[in-house]
Amino acid sequence: MSVPEFLFHYTSIEGLAHILSSKKIRFSRLDFLDDMDEGGSADILDWRKYFFVSCWSSSEEESIPLWSMYTNDMKGVRLKVKTDMFKKYRYSLDSVPSFMHLADTSSAPPGARVMLESYMPYDEMHGESYMVMPPSWRKEDWPYAIEYTNEESKLKQEILKQNSVTGQTTISYNEVARYKRKVWRFQDEWRFRLYCHNAAPRSLMGKMSETDYYNLMIKSLSMLGTGISQEHLYLTLDENVFENIEILMGPKVVEAERIMVNALKQKYCPSASLLNSQLSGKIR
Repeated sequence: MSVPEFLFHYTSIEGLAHILSSKKIRFSRLDFLDDMDEGGSADILDWRKYFFVSCWSSSEEESIPLWSMYTNDMKGVRLKVKTDMFKKYRYSLDSVPSFMHLADTSSAPPGARVMLESYMPYDEMHGESYMVMPPSWRKEDWPYAIEYTNEESKLKQEILKQNSVTGQTTISYNEVARYKRKVWRFQDEWRFRLYCHNAAPRSLMGKMSETDYYNLMIKSLSMLGTGISQEHLYLTLDENVFENIEILMGPKVVEAERIMVNALKQKYCPSASLLNSQLSGKIR
């Protein structure tokens, strides 16, 4: 399935204000989503506490269920945004701690300056007690389409697997947050996903030797069970996104709300398109 050029996000006027003023998109931990089956598995471990997602729709046609569920009685807005919406960061491998294997440098010429690219600066990837893992933004999964299925083998599969011969443990992280039951098909959902692990406390960096911190980090990254304490993470939008953003007002927006939305547009993205819902006056 080809990645759509644009994605759509239904939100409240308050949500619009937060997005435009902060220039950030919120990623919610899986156990805070409305689908209570989200992120389930056959494992004892609760994987929902390690994954954060931002959810969008690929359907350009207005969705009455999405208006109803996510915009406060259809009085919110729908954003139309370029899929390649997030700011990219480039930095030198030398600028991050040497214990972080963020890139394969085996083929680089001796003395070459290796540059990394991600959607988060390193200071945000490594929080006080967590690490956003670089595989999160693999090109083939950034974003990806939700697969709707009622197959329990997909909805409740083993994510953590151990090879009985080699003793090696593998994590099929790519399978988490990929499937939803068919009753959710109306969402036509595409999502961006962040995969996190527990990490050595950021505040201890520089207070112990690099070797000791490395050992503590490896131990922390290998520990599973507690989950990530943060409920939300945020990614910064690219500045160019605001030049072409489209704001569609909900079917039941009243004049006072229309004034608020227009004021937000004029302040934060004056070149954005502001449109009325095709369903206005057609829903009680």
